[in-house]
Formats: sequence, structure tokens, C-alpha cells
Amino acid sequence: MQGHSEVDAALTGIERYAYRWGRLLNETRLGKRVSGAWGSIFSVPWLGATIRPRYHIDGLEHLPARSIIVAANHRTFFDLYAVMIAIWNHLHQSPYLYCPVRSNYFYDHPLGPFLNTLVSGNAMYPPIFRDDRGPVLNRSAVDACVRLLDWQSRVVIAMHPEGTRSSNPDPYDLLPAKPGVGRIALRSRAPVLPIFVNGLPRTFGRLVKERFTQGVEPVRVMIGAPVILDDLYDRAEEPAAAKEAAQRTLDAIRAQGERDRAFMTTWRPGTPTQGDRS
Repeated sequence: MQGHSEVDAALTGIERYAYRWGRLLNETRLGKRVSGAWGSIFSVPWLGATIRPRYHIDGLEHLPARSIIVAANHRTFFDLYAVMIAIWNHLHQSPYLYCPVRSNYFYDHPLGPFLNTLVSGNAMYPPIFRDDRGPVLNRSAVDACVRLLDWQSRVVIAMHPEGTRSSNPDPYDLLPAKPGVGRIALRSRAPVLPIFVNGLPRTFGRLVKERFTQGVEPVRVMIGAPVILDDLYDRAEEPAAAKEAAQRTLDAIRAQGERDRAFMTTWRPGTPTQGDRS
């Protein structure tokens, strides 16, 4: 496990400031209470207004009363926002949310920390690096996620096993799984909830426009039962086990995608959704 000083030494000036600010809001009790309150009071209601009343949720019974890893497919910038808006008020207590995010912009641009804090209470943490420092710094990100899942019973680590957004026009054709989610799941032994989200546009302007457009397909959030990984826990440090855990997670997300496909064969414009009734 790496210390903070070792991580800081590998960062640029802006990255170091952004990382320390993120650590303050995400790894201290007072900071995370403030971050969580911002999410409940501002982020979820404001972002939720762009999706309601057109969301459809299925599988809320699978939400456990403990810290969890939420693993969703990735097609737009808004996938995890939609997932968290859907489940936020159904969790056993107000969550401490963490969304590992690529360091680009949010951690290497002067406005990044401000926007991260404004939109999510700085929940886009810890940063993931895609340059040649990644192998070193990303071990620290995995360590942080594992540590945080054991810190409070209300922690939600929300991530995309695919690692990057898919540009495939077929929403049910997923990219290969990255091993990060497997490493975190096996080391923490936290439940991994596979979720398929669909019906979101790729731009914020279109998202707002569709909010006021009649007959637009609903935003669907399909939640599956926790992925079975018990047989891999004793091999948590093995790369092959992490890869297998990630693949099982992706397969479970794909299965929720098939449920979404079946749902859309029955949906017709004007069909009420949970959002219509909330």
C-alpha cells in the first residue's frame, strides 16, 4: 500500500492540489458528511430534474444494507448519475459516494476541482491515470477504494468495468472488462451489483430537451443480484482471479441488458414509469 507522500510526489502541481482537495472531502468524516449532504441537497435533486419523470427502475430489492460496489455499463457521461439518482433514496442510509474517474480535466485542469465539487460534492474520486504513471498511481486508487468500503457501512463505489465509454451504436454490445473492479471486489469482499442503464443521450443539451419531449423512451436502470465471487476471495491478489471477477461482473451487466431489451419490446410511448408516479 502506498502512502500519500509517495503519491503526491508523482503528481504535478495542479494534480497535487486537486488530489489533496479530493482527499479532504472524501477521506475525512467531516469532509464526507459535507460531500454527502451536498449530494442529497443539490446534486441528486438538480440532476434528477433532467431525468424525471421518465425513468424506469427494476431490481431495487437487490440493494443490500451495507457498503456496495455499483458496476454499470458505460455509453454516456450521465450513466452513473442516472444510476445514483434512481437508487439514492432507496439505500439503507444516505450514501457516501465515490466514483473513480479518469484524471483528465477533473485533476489536471485548474477548473477541474471546482466543477467536480459543484456537480458531485467531489465524489469523482479517486482519480485514475491513463499515462505511464498509471501502474503506480492506480494501485493507490484501488487501495483507497478497498479502504473506503471498510470505513463506513454506507459507502457506494460506483464504476464502469468497461473502463471507457463505448461508441458502439448497439447499446447491448459491451466493451471488454478491465480488471480494476475485480481487484476491488475481491480485496474488499463487498457485494457487486451489476446494473445496465440505457435510454440516455450523449449530450447534456439533448438530455434537457428530452426531459420535455413527449414519447421519448424511458431511462432504464436494471439492477441485478450481487455477482457471485465467493470462490475467488482466497485468490484476491492473483491477477487471473481479478480478471475472472471482472468478467463475471461484465457478464452479469450483459444479462441485465437482456432484461432491458425484453422490457423495450413491451414499452410503448405513453406507458407510465416510476418517475411519472414519484
